[in-house]
Amino acid sequence: MRKPDTKTAIVYYSKSGHSRRAAELLADLLDADLHQLKTTRYRTPFLGYLRAGLDSLRLAKPSLAHPLPDLKRYDALVICGPIWTSYPAAPLRSYFQQVQHLPATLGLLLTCGDHSPPEKAYALAEQELGRPLTAKAAIANDHEMTTEERRILGDFADKLRKVTEQKMMSPLISQ
Repeated sequence: MRKPDTKTAIVYYSKSGHSRRAAELLADLLDADLHQLKTTRYRTPFLGYLRAGLDSLRLAKPSLAHPLPDLKRYDALVICGPIWTSYPAAPLRSYFQQVQHLPATLGLLLTCGDHSPPEKAYALAEQELGRPLTAKAAIANDHEMTTEERRILGDFADKLRKVTEQKMMSPLISQ
């Protein structure tokens, strides 16, 4: 039986470039479409970082530039962005609240400093999205351009692909 063709979207936010780089590498692995989230709230260098940290601690949700990507034609969605003060970055949390259609397969790829373990961020994302994540991974910023980064991205892409194909095959098998 032929594997179904799947379509993946990656929606990402990046202030410093770490998450953009990870999203672009993952998009190459998955042949996915990239969609960038934008906000003007954190533009200024120093004040932007202070505001980002405070917003994260307060669980604030900044406004995003619209329109947001239409996800109806996708079988899988990966949301990618940084961890700020142990939580998904505030623009990601705004997106969690505003996303209109979640595909059957849902992944979260986070970038972080070594001082930010991802478990709290995964839990908050699942809570705000209202369902469990199919695949989740975190890449420490100091692992950029290393074999560890390639391993993490490869494992994440393999899991996402496998689950998406299984979900796509399920209706075919039951017919």
